[in-house]
Amino acid sequence: MKHINPITTKSYFINRFGKLSTSFMFYQMQEIAWEHANLLGFGYNQLKNENQFWVLSRLKVKINRRPEWTENFNLETWSRGTDGFYGYRDFNFTDAAGINIIQATSSWLILDAGTKRIVRLSKFKEFPKYAESVFGHNASKVKSPTSDEPLYFTPVLFNEIDINQHFNTGRYIERIIDNYPFNFHEENELTEFEINFLKEGLPTDRLAVKKQQSDELNHLCSVVRESDGADLIRAHLVWKKR
Repeated sequence: MKHINPITTKSYFINRFGKLSTSFMFYQMQEIAWEHANLLGFGYNQLKNENQFWVLSRLKVKINRRPEWTENFNLETWSRGTDGFYGYRDFNFTDAAGINIIQATSSWLILDAGTKRIVRLSKFKEFPKYAESVFGHNASKVKSPTSDEPLYFTPVLFNEIDINQHFNTGRYIERIIDNYPFNFHEENELTEFEINFLKEGLPTDRLAVKKQQSDELNHLCSVVRESDGADLIRAHLVWKKR
């Protein structure tokens, strides 16, 4: 069963080029995922009653083009079932002509709020059956970047903490995008990204972005915690020339 939302690209969704920003692209996917999980009986409130919560583990996104300011588009999502631990969910952004303009696949886990241990999704008898993704594969493991550049650590900000009292997953994306200078964004546009969410960020953390250029348009990034040097997320970014 697919869940579909009609969306208008509002002024606060867009970047300086008048197109849907990467962070709001993610926030729209996050929101419709919560909505659909609620409809399926596995949403935030249902899990909270069991002292459990969803966490996003992996995400892969391919961007053909971005909706422009005031453009209408549809965002559809569906659960692809589980292999026991991961719950899989895919997304399609389609324009007014019904053409897929952005596609994504994601992998989620349910954690016990007390023990932080993974809850096996096979325990949920009515969870949808496993099906193939829009890409024919799931989001994969991303390597940690290597770099000798000094890291600039900054505190976690109030607006970067989510309802679970952890660093908001979308804010990681914003930190990485904002780490690139204006002139880089003027010349290049993000066309594909794959992210692994590895550890919880907390309000007391200080974080920095580490980058490695595999080549001019393929980059590995991570958000690093100062206290233990751990990668909280790792990302593979693919850019194209504007």
